[in-house]
Amino acid sequence: MDSTYLTDLFNQYTEKSSLLYQTWFIHSEQRLHAFNQVRKGTRQIVTTIQDGTFPRDLRGSALEEVMNVIASQTEIFKGAKHAFMWKPKLRIPDIYENRENQLAFATMLSEVLKTNSSIKMLLAVNALANKKIKGLGPAVANILYFLEPSIFCPFNTKIVAGYNLLTNSKIRLGKWEDYFKLRDGIIELNEKGGLFSKDLGAITAFLFDIGSLKYVIPENSDKYLMVEEKSSTKAQLDKSSEIEKQRDLHYRIQYMLADIGNSLGYRAWIASNDHNRTAFGKRLGDVSIPKLPSTIANLPKHDQETVGLIDVLWFYPDGSPVCAFEVEKSTSIMSGMNRMDDLYESLKTDMMLYIVAPDNREQEVLAQFNRPHYMHQHNLHDHIRYILFEDLKDNYKSLKRFGKDFSILGPISHFPDGKVVS
Repeated sequence: MDSTYLTDLFNQYTEKSSLLYQTWFIHSEQRLHAFNQVRKGTRQIVTTIQDGTFPRDLRGSALEEVMNVIASQTEIFKGAKHAFMWKPKLRIPDIYENRENQLAFATMLSEVLKTNSSIKMLLAVNALANKKIKGLGPAVANILYFLEPSIFCPFNTKIVAGYNLLTNSKIRLGKWEDYFKLRDGIIELNEKGGLFSKDLGAITAFLFDIGSLKYVIPENSDKYLMVEEKSSTKAQLDKSSEIEKQRDLHYRIQYMLADIGNSLGYRAWIASNDHNRTAFGKRLGDVSIPKLPSTIANLPKHDQETVGLIDVLWFYPDGSPVCAFEVEKSTSIMSGMNRMDDLYESLKTDMMLYIVAPDNREQEVLAQFNRPHYMHQHNLHDHIRYILFEDLKDNYKSLKRFGKDFSILGPISHFPDGKVVS
């Protein structure tokens, strides 16, 4: 997998305030507190097994206390406790009635607790895996993560699903050999992306959100749409289909603008929350620079956010802005002009601003552009233009037809057929 693509996925993911990286990995005091609790509780598991006081059921055991701590760690560990609940009819997991299996479990936990060597830890886990204890599979990794988070990653259905979708792998649940393959693959992804910490909780959260279809990327978008369709009524499906068409058009316009800018020798940026969207079968992030230039990164955080969400920006190679485009398919023209005004005030530089709108909204655009009081009061008159969709499409076709002969487009101050009201 391409490291630039992976880094871009990581970067966009970390900015999503509603997903697990922000809600659990970064801002959860409960997560940090759990490391000491689980470590302390695991020592108690080992002690009770060794002295023969470990009960013949999960209830009331030190293992139950540890799993309660882990299962409380938001949705990523929801259900982690179930794997350790005693199922008498199936005789699993076979650590409540079989003394030899108990001791093997305790030996592995003890080895992981007392050593600082990753090799010794992995050998201890491998030794337990070789025992093939019925019902005691890689769910144990959810304990191991809290004992050494840089060596062991959690393991559950959604994490496996996310990894398989992203890497086109076929990791299975319940098999230790698959867990080791998953662990090695996750560490490789983590190193290649070069953004998350060595605590494997970060990349595991990333994979969990992909597997849960909460972080939509090209690799899981088909499944996301299928789930959306199944959960909707026919009327909702029709509405969703129309909304999707409108969004697709929006993304195609963004793609064309970025592609033209790149072809002209500028460096195009597409709004950060659209990098993983697709147009013409291609990912928008692939025609966008992965991060805003340092000229923007040095702005106050609020201004950075304003700039980062503009639909399309062009920058000179030195990072200074050339022009900005807001695509107003159905939203208020005035709101687009206000965003452009905010952008212009934030950057305080000479650049052109373009409202890009459907042909049937031209009169609406003109109505806003013909408000002299607003245009002059906000200093918009000299630097804002509008472009109609069909004009843009014609220029884009010409670009593709004539290569880099851009005389047909005219100077940048009027690009492309940008209209201004005098």
